[in-house]
Amino acid sequence: MSEESPSQQLVQLVTRHQRRIFSYIHALVPNRHDAEDLLQETNSVICRKFHDFQPGTDFVAWACQIAWWRVRAARQKFARSKVTFDERVLEALSRTAVSMTAELDFRHDALEHCLAKLNPRDRELVMGCYEPDGNVKEAARRSGRSTVAAYKALARIRKLLFDCVSFQLHPQPSPGHE
Repeated sequence: MSEESPSQQLVQLVTRHQRRIFSYIHALVPNRHDAEDLLQETNSVICRKFHDFQPGTDFVAWACQIAWWRVRAARQKFARSKVTFDERVLEALSRTAVSMTAELDFRHDALEHCLAKLNPRDRELVMGCYEPDGNVKEAARRSGRSTVAAYKALARIRKLLFDCVSFQLHPQPSPGHE
């Protein structure tokens, strides 16, 4: 990265790790929209303070520390919502979220691999259900299925994906090769 300008380094790091930073924030904040707002605030601080980042150190840890302080600053706003965490719970969630980022990346990569193995029609159905504002009825229509058939297909596909991801994360030795 040394030949890239600081702004190019910033864009590359933020782009590569955006999902992990968001996952960390969302683990601490009960509402997805609030987590998205905090991600934008965090990104803004990251941009302003990028000159403080030490290349070669853990960017995600540095960015999550910034996110931690943004979440703490926003706690007053969240105190009015139905779900709030006391300080000890928030700190425990933070530690757990940081420790799980690598596992979540492995799971995400495994799911991506398994989705790629689905036939295009099944993949379109699944992706249509889980895209922003997606739903089964619309995904069924786009994939040429009835809603009932889509629910049955989704049950089958979810089982296939679960088995595939489980195998990707914990491959079983083949018989006679233990």
